[in-house]
Amino acid sequence: MDALAIGGAGSVDGPEVLAARMDALVLDLTIFPRALPQATEALSAWTSRVGETGTALHIIRNGRDFQKARADNKLGVVIACQDASILGPSVISYSDQNLENLRTMHASGLRLLQLTHNERTAAGDSFIEPHDGGLSLLGARVVEEMGRLGGLIDLSHCSDRTTLEAIGLANGPIAITHAGCRALNSSLRNKTDEAIRALADKGGFFGVFMMSRWLTDRDTSSVEDVVDHIDHVVKIGGVEVAGFGSDQPAMGDNSPQASKVARLEDYQVRNLGRPGAEPLHGHVTCADMDGPDRMTVLAQALARRGYPASDIDKIVGGNFVRIFSEATRSI
Repeated sequence: MDALAIGGAGSVDGPEVLAARMDALVLDLTIFPRALPQATEALSAWTSRVGETGTALHIIRNGRDFQKARADNKLGVVIACQDASILGPSVISYSDQNLENLRTMHASGLRLLQLTHNERTAAGDSFIEPHDGGLSLLGARVVEEMGRLGGLIDLSHCSDRTTLEAIGLANGPIAITHAGCRALNSSLRNKTDEAIRALADKGGFFGVFMMSRWLTDRDTSSVEDVVDHIDHVVKIGGVEVAGFGSDQPAMGDNSPQASKVARLEDYQVRNLGRPGAEPLHGHVTCADMDGPDRMTVLAQALARRGYPASDIDKIVGGNFVRIFSEATRSI
């Protein structure tokens, strides 16, 4: 399964994804701005979508739902959002309004929440901030409450300090769904070995993404670059922590790499010299993984690299299902 794909309720076709041999994915709400009204509307859209007659989608609320979705030949969807700003404007510390908003969204199906996207939020600092203030008081409460409710906190875009503090505070599994390894590529968008070790010690999950711009500085990229980073995660944290999160549309995006580069040029110019705006080297994603069959492409590459079938099963979905099931065991 893909531990982080993007697109709203209308962006995914269950039968087509199932035909590509992917039976579940984490799907970001993909709303702009990432704010409370938009998130509420997007969650309502999911409720309507799965209620349609003949739909081939099943909302995953706990570990048992993965089996239910497979039994019904439906695509399992874990609903996520990449920004804690959806919890509403930050309020004074003794108010529970932000946490009440989290409870409401959790009841509507939200099961994975990233504390920050590319900018600082009331929950903590992102990787792009020049001064790393780490996890905020609100962020600490969100980590604790999501754990109590039964869900996962995502730290993929968080700063080093926010990442380590959230992992240390968590009482159960926690996730980095889509990132790379800084030991292989120095971008601050990637995670340190210290973070990988801490995540593994907490029984967490690390999904390597296919955003080749942060995987390699070469002029070409492929699934082999993804496997290089998975190799490193396994070396540092063990195979039980490793997985994959594309950070791409659920149905894939086969547009030419030149078009993807062009779409990012304005961002590169506006953020020149800042983390995340490193040179693109002519590519943005691993082109051989741009289709909905990316999990098959990855499994084949892992086999070529010498991984046994049991470990491949863990990396392409088993590890995420296990830690998600543990995080939601009380539901």
